[in-house]
Amino acid sequence: MSTPRKPQFAAALLLVAAEAATAHAAQVTDDPFSMVREEQTVTAALKRPQPISETPSSVTVITAAEIRANGYHTLGEALRWVRGLTVTYDRNYYYLGVRGLQRPGDYANKVLLALDGHTLNGNVYGDAYFDADLGLNLEDVERIEVVRGPGSTLYGSYAVLAVVNVVTRRPRSEPGVSVGGWGGGAREGRGYASVASARPGRPEWRISGSWLNARGPDLFFPEYDQPSSLAGRAIGLDGESAVGFLGSAEWSGLRLAAKFNERRKTIPTGAFGTVFGDPRNRTWDGHDFVELAGTRQVADELELHGRAWWDGARYHGTYVYEQDSARVVDPDVGEGDVLGTEWRANWSAGRHSALTLGLEGQLRVRAHLKNYVQDPFYLYYDENIRSRLGAVYLQDETRFANGIRLTAGARLDGYSSYQPVVSPRLDLVWRVAPGTTWKVLTGTAFRAPTPYESDLYGTYGPPGTSTLRPERVASLETSLEHTAGALTAIASAYGNRIQDLIDLVEVDSVGNTRFQNRARVDARGVEGELQLVVSAATRVRGALAWQLSRDHDTGAELSNSARWNAHLVASHAPLEGPWSLGLGVRYLSSRITLPGWRTAAALVADARVARRFARDLTLGVEAKNLLDARYGDPGSEEHAQGQILQDPRTLYLTATLRARPAR
Repeated sequence: MSTPRKPQFAAALLLVAAEAATAHAAQVTDDPFSMVREEQTVTAALKRPQPISETPSSVTVITAAEIRANGYHTLGEALRWVRGLTVTYDRNYYYLGVRGLQRPGDYANKVLLALDGHTLNGNVYGDAYFDADLGLNLEDVERIEVVRGPGSTLYGSYAVLAVVNVVTRRPRSEPGVSVGGWGGGAREGRGYASVASARPGRPEWRISGSWLNARGPDLFFPEYDQPSSLAGRAIGLDGESAVGFLGSAEWSGLRLAAKFNERRKTIPTGAFGTVFGDPRNRTWDGHDFVELAGTRQVADELELHGRAWWDGARYHGTYVYEQDSARVVDPDVGEGDVLGTEWRANWSAGRHSALTLGLEGQLRVRAHLKNYVQDPFYLYYDENIRSRLGAVYLQDETRFANGIRLTAGARLDGYSSYQPVVSPRLDLVWRVAPGTTWKVLTGTAFRAPTPYESDLYGTYGPPGTSTLRPERVASLETSLEHTAGALTAIASAYGNRIQDLIDLVEVDSVGNTRFQNRARVDARGVEGELQLVVSAATRVRGALAWQLSRDHDTGAELSNSARWNAHLVASHAPLEGPWSLGLGVRYLSSRITLPGWRTAAALVADARVARRFARDLTLGVEAKNLLDARYGDPGSEEHAQGQILQDPRTLYLTATLRARPAR
C-alpha cells in the first residue's frame, strides 16, 4: 500500500463514497446480542461520548472487566493487548510504540496520554508514563480508550500516532471501601485502597491511594562481563518504590480532580556511560495535576464545557561516572509547571449536524533543566524556559440520510517559539448495511519540539540556538467493520508519512548525539481483528497486524519496529459468579537493534484465575510470561546493550476486599 501523497485524493475518495451511498437505504434490524455486547462509548475521539461504530477513528476499548479478569497491574501491561501496539522496557521506563513507530529516546512522546481528558505528557520531555511512574492503580479505571491515528485536530501536540485516554471510575459506580494487595515476582509488593461516596443530594467524591515496593530481579548483562564491572551481574540493582494519590469530587455540574505521585527507580543497565553496578544510579520522578472542570446545558442544542488546570512534571536523575580514576556524582534535573484553560461549545444545529468549537491556552510557567557535577562542582547548564500556546479548533459532524457521517475539522496552534501549525482532518463513516460500517480516515498531526530537545540538544551549539521544526504526520486509513451475532470482524489498511521526524543523530566521530529533524519516514500496514462475545461475562479478542516502516531517503527499515504483531486474549468475569479467568498469548516478531542485528521473536503468555468468597473477598493467582520466554527489547542510544532482557516467568498472589454501604 502506498502512503498518502495528496490531500485531494482523500477528499475525492470521500466524495465518491458519499455519492455512491445516496442510493443506499440502510435498514435497521434487531440484534439479539446487543444487550450482552454492551457496545462501549468513547470520549477521546471527539471529546464527547459516541458509540465505537460511529466514531471516525480506529478504536479499541479495554474494559474494567477485562482488566480485573486478566490481572493487568499497570497501563503498560494492558496496552500490550491492543492491536498494533508494542510496549518496550529498558529496566527504567516503559515506552509505547504504535504501528511500528517507537524511536529510541523519544520517551513515547508521539502518543498523547490523557486521564479523563487531561493530558499527562510531561511539559519538559513530552514523556508519557505507562508503569508505576504514572501513579495510577488500574482498580481506579473504568475503561481505557485507544484511538489510533492523528488526533491533533482536537488535542494539538503529541497526538501524532494515537490518543490513549484512561477513564476513571466515578463515585457512583462503586461506592464504599476497597482494599487490595499483590505480592510475588522478585520480592514485589503492591497495595491499594479507595473510599467513595455517592449519597443522593450530596457531593459525590472518591479518593484512592496506591504503593509499590520491589527489590527487582538479579540481572546479567554480557556487555559488562569483565572483572572491573562485577562480571556483568547487577545484584539487587533493579529496585523500585512508588506511591500515588488520585481524588475527585463532583457537585452540581462541576468536577474537581487531582493526582499526585512519585517513583524511585534504581538503574541496573549502566545507562549513559555510568559506572555499572553503582547503586546510586537512579531516577526519581512524578506527575501531578489539579483540574476544575464544569459542563452546563445552556439549551437543548447547546452545551458548554470549561476547565482550568495546573500541571507539574518532575524528574531528578542521579548518575555516577568514572573521572580521573575517581567517581563523580552527576545530578540531572528536569522540572516544569504549566497553567492552562480550555473552553468548548458543542452545538447541535438540527438532528443531522453537530458542531464543536474550542479555545485553549497554556502558559509554561517554568521548564527548569539543570545538570552539574557535585564534587568538584561543575555546572554544565542551568536553564529556565518559558513559553506560551494559544489554540482554536473547529469540527463539524454531518449526518446524511443514508447512513453516512462526514466529520471535518481543523485546529490552529500558535506557539511563542515556532511558526503556527494547522492540523486538518476529514473522515467518512458509512453504514453500508446493517452491522457493516466502512470508514475512510485522513488527517494530519504534529508534535512540537520539547524544551529538552530544542533548547538543549536541538543543535550542536549553546542552549537557545535550536533550529528544530515540529514533526508532522499525514495519515490515510480505511477500515471495514462487520458484526454478525456474537462475532465482530475488523480489517484495516493504513499509510503514514512522517515529515521532519525528530530523532537522535550522531554529530561527530566520537559518538556525540543531538536531536535533529530527519527528512521523512514512511510506514504502511494492514490489521485484522476478531471479537467474540459469548456472553456479557465471556469475551475473546484476537488480532494480527503487519507493518513496514522505512527511512524515505535511505530505504532502511527502522529499528525497534516489529513487522508482525499478534495476540489472543480471553476473559471470563461474571459479575455475580465466584470464578474469573483470564488468558492471553501474544507474538512479536524480531526487531532491528541500533547495532544492526535483530532480536529474537517472542511468544509470551499470561494467565490469571481468581475466586470470590463471601463479603466480596477475592483471591487470585497470576502468572506473567507463563511459558518462560527469553527475549529482549532493543536498547536506546544511552545503552551499551543492543537489547535489554525482559523478566522471566513470575507468579503473583492477589487479594481484594470490597465493602459496599448498606442501601
